[in-house]
Amino acid sequence: MKALIIDDEQGIRVALSHFLRKRGYEVHEAATGKDAGEMAKNILPDLVFLDQKLPDMDGETLLPLLVSAEIGACVIMITGHVAVDQAVRAMKQGAEYFFPKPVDMQHLTMILESVETRLQRKYESDHHRQLSGDAGSHGDIVGISPHFIGVQRLISLLARNVSTPVLIMGASGTGKELVAKSIHVQSKVSGPFVEINSASLSEALLESELFGHEKGAFTDAARCKRGLFELAGNGTIFFDELAEMPLTVQAKLLKVLDTGIFRRVGGLEDLRSNARFVGATNRDIAELVKLGLFREDLYYRINVLPITLPPLRERGGDIVLLAEHYIDKLAREMGKAGVKVSADFIEALRNYDWPGNVRELKNVIERAIIIADGLNMTAAHLPAELRQNPAGPSCIASPAGFPSLRDIEDDHIRRALRFTGNNHSRTAALLGISRSTLHAKLKRLKL
Repeated sequence: MKALIIDDEQGIRVALSHFLRKRGYEVHEAATGKDAGEMAKNILPDLVFLDQKLPDMDGETLLPLLVSAEIGACVIMITGHVAVDQAVRAMKQGAEYFFPKPVDMQHLTMILESVETRLQRKYESDHHRQLSGDAGSHGDIVGISPHFIGVQRLISLLARNVSTPVLIMGASGTGKELVAKSIHVQSKVSGPFVEINSASLSEALLESELFGHEKGAFTDAARCKRGLFELAGNGTIFFDELAEMPLTVQAKLLKVLDTGIFRRVGGLEDLRSNARFVGATNRDIAELVKLGLFREDLYYRINVLPITLPPLRERGGDIVLLAEHYIDKLAREMGKAGVKVSADFIEALRNYDWPGNVRELKNVIERAIIIADGLNMTAAHLPAELRQNPAGPSCIASPAGFPSLRDIEDDHIRRALRFTGNNHSRTAALLGISRSTLHAKLKRLKL
């Protein structure tokens, strides 16, 4: 999740930044209200610490923007001079809490745990709605880990702003096409979802596919053809492997995004497109721009509110949620509804690094359902690379062939860390111990 600290005192920013980064937040800082307003629009923070008195304005002046539907952040006001009327006014405007300086970190920890729990419950609710079918064809977007909460929030925001182009980045198999379809469905646009792979066609064919062509425009053009920008109407065009698009086609795409106007290949008539642009890539486009392999102006045009999908290994407890989702979905499709899985099956899924990400997980689940006898699946139905992936040294049994209590505790701590995505506060809460006790145990484990 993203946090924005708005305070002109550097010491306050440094202390809060250190505290939040230890909790797993991506932290941004601003010293003035003007800088903070622009930054908030760009990064869409989940959490904001807002100083009551800023060099160029009162914090209350900035508060309405931060809590608006455009940004929708949870705002914690901080001030060196607490006044009851100020606190009441700020709370009425949408602030969640009002803290005096210096901030009591122990008190703040309790507040953040409450805020984070509320966010997780919201996305758990979204997850259950998806599984029940209320979310339509984007039901495979499953996850409540901290990394994925921000992704789901961006999907929701972009769905409400249909004129904004979308750039989705992430490694192969992380679910970029699923995110694109989710944005399309939630947008409730009237046109279809059409897609094209930018790497699968030659430059000439790609241009023809996108913009269409007139009869006789080239040797094989025996008839007039409508392109995807026409066929999409008011819908969505999804460009997979966007970074592989030739530079000449990129220039024409930029014109459509800027003006909505295009022409068929060989045509003289201007046509208009209202289709939404969604592009996806597993490459670093900013680096390609530096190398001259991707147009800088197009990059800045589409890089409005980018979505970066984390690899599955960084999504903590989402592995089990996704596994349950695909087991339920695929088992029903394959006539094995009600299939059961063993504890060692789930444990093997948790312990694997998933280099192929969500796509690999889905394939593994499908394979296990196919080869399982009856309705019971165990680790024996998983590929060898999953069964041979050890949970760690804590799983080694004692010489007597029975694990010690220390071994069991160590293994339990490691599992809790994986489940929470290595968030120490949530791990401590999950285990029912204090953060200081957890830190002592992690030091012993050298984690």
